[in-house]
Amino acid sequence: MHPSSTFLILFAIRHLTSPRSPRVIAEMSRFLSAYHILNVAVIASYPFFSLWARQEYPNATSMLEGWEKQTLATLGATAAVKFVRRSNIDAYVSDMFMYSKSGILLLSWMMDQRIFSWYCVMYAMLFLYVRKPEYKGPSKIEWLNPATLRRRVLEPDDEEKNVAWLVEFYASWSPPCVNLEPTFADLSCKYTSADLKFAKFDLMRWPNTGAEYGINVSGTSKQLPTLILFEKGKETVRVPHVYKDGRVSRARLRSSDLVAAFGLDARRKKSLLKSALAKGE
Repeated sequence: MHPSSTFLILFAIRHLTSPRSPRVIAEMSRFLSAYHILNVAVIASYPFFSLWARQEYPNATSMLEGWEKQTLATLGATAAVKFVRRSNIDAYVSDMFMYSKSGILLLSWMMDQRIFSWYCVMYAMLFLYVRKPEYKGPSKIEWLNPATLRRRVLEPDDEEKNVAWLVEFYASWSPPCVNLEPTFADLSCKYTSADLKFAKFDLMRWPNTGAEYGINVSGTSKQLPTLILFEKGKETVRVPHVYKDGRVSRARLRSSDLVAAFGLDARRKKSLLKSALAKGE
């Protein structure tokens, strides 16, 4: 069994046997999308081409087996490292699709150029016509446009002036933005309170707002997604951080990294204490 498959199975067993299993089953159904099924099908087609190559080029069988063992060992090591460092299971699965297909492409080039061409065509079709699905699980995220961003976040009235906003500026075409969706949704469910709200802003619909905040939305941008914490209408924390000389720091988007960067645990404790004191009056 492929190492990445073992990790996925263990992950599924651990979550499906938890008390939250009905909710988890509903959330895991997103892995039955066309994106996931077709990528698995393309990867699973390799053994058939490998068998054909062994019959077509019997004298090269031992060499092919050596290449396959090296590729499998590399993928196994990569799968283990990526699993430990994963930001969430969605990003992990996407990464393993990419690494597995890259390994297959290299093997197919060594195997037969006709097979290599066939995989190039399949990969191109997947890239052009099959998008990774957006996360549809539970969340407490609000959606902002330029008007609501200014009215509720930048120029709040007396009722919301003490509310902090954690806003994700995103682009739907960006893989890091899509991969962050389940993490950001989970954080919103866990940390939303009367004093902290979570929101998203679509930079593809309103790119001028991105320019106002110095967010590069080009295909090579390292600033997607950008998360900004606003307090009393002012930016206080940004991930990834942008230095004065224009350099962009490497964004760490694991749940634990974001909790630490924005002090979410401390904010939740403060909100709970404030609520308890208000009830005790």
